[in-house]
Amino acid sequence: MARLERLPFECYVLRDALDARERARATESVARYASREAWARAAANDHPTIVASHARGQRERAMACVRACGLKRCTGACGGDVGALSEAPIDLFELSARVVATAKTKDDDDGALRRAFANDDPFEASHFWALVYGEAASGDGKRRETMAPHLDRGVGWVVSISLGGRPTRMTIGKPPARGSMYDAYAQSRPVEGQDLGVEIVVNDGDAVIFRGDRVFHSVDGFAGEPVVGHDEWARALVGANGVDGYGVGRLALLFREERETQSKAVRY
Repeated sequence: MARLERLPFECYVLRDALDARERARATESVARYASREAWARAAANDHPTIVASHARGQRERAMACVRACGLKRCTGACGGDVGALSEAPIDLFELSARVVATAKTKDDDDGALRRAFANDDPFEASHFWALVYGEAASGDGKRRETMAPHLDRGVGWVVSISLGGRPTRMTIGKPPARGSMYDAYAQSRPVEGQDLGVEIVVNDGDAVIFRGDRVFHSVDGFAGEPVVGHDEWARALVGANGVDGYGVGRLALLFREERETQSKAVRY
């Protein structure tokens, strides 16, 4: 049964948000949407691979690369082809709405989720990314894909659903290091009081819900070793990529409700 953990800065973790059947169905959907024999991966950058993406709204072209990281200029760390879908992955959008609705029912009466998502105005994702995190199978420490502390570019709530056999370490509320590439971005927007951050471990089927444009967040690496015999989902997902010494550990489904794009009132 799903259970809700409340973190600082109005962030939440919904443990066991997806059961085994829902996790398998979601992974199969991403594999179907990506539908490529091989995905481009940067050889020198530790960055997850975007294998499918979609942006709703008339202001954006269907094939536009809309990056969650917020960088105005990018070196192409995630590859030139980001799997942009011309049609919305409706089943996955509906999944994200159900996750938020479940979390809302478990929130305190005066909690942020209850305040933000009224019964007649539920979470409605405007952007979606499927990101594959992995590492070199040699275990030499290279190609351990992470995301440094950052804020998202768009204004809105974020739902991050974790799939796969590798528990993953994340930090909520830790600002970027001085001089890092995200340090100068949107300095006026963060929620006050963020300093050392809160470390969490997300597991297969967990969902993290937070304001990505106001709360710093990072993906810090895997928390456990691969589980032998539990990688069927990864083999089905990566296809030809599984033969080049690259081990897939986690699939992250990232949804953002960008109120500005949808012409809705901004939820603070």
